[in-house]
Amino acid sequence: MSRFRTMNKKVIQLFDEKTGSVVRTICFRSPKEVDEFVKGFSEMRYPGYGWRYKDKGRKEGEKNLVNHYQKT
Repeated sequence: MSRFRTMNKKVIQLFDEKTGSVVRTICFRSPKEVDEFVKGFSEMRYPGYGWRYKDKGRKEGEKNLVNHYQKT
């Protein structure tokens, strides 16, 4: 598999709407898979859950490192 293809995959988090905690992380490699997921989700295949795109920002530990360097 080429590097280009792996960089463009979509990552979606399935989360509990009551608690906000992430229940499952789903990776899609093609736009067709994403469309099928959204269609199934809108048909209430996952009652009580919401979905969102995973944040492509830094991890929590990396954020703390940045704050640490700014303080010193």
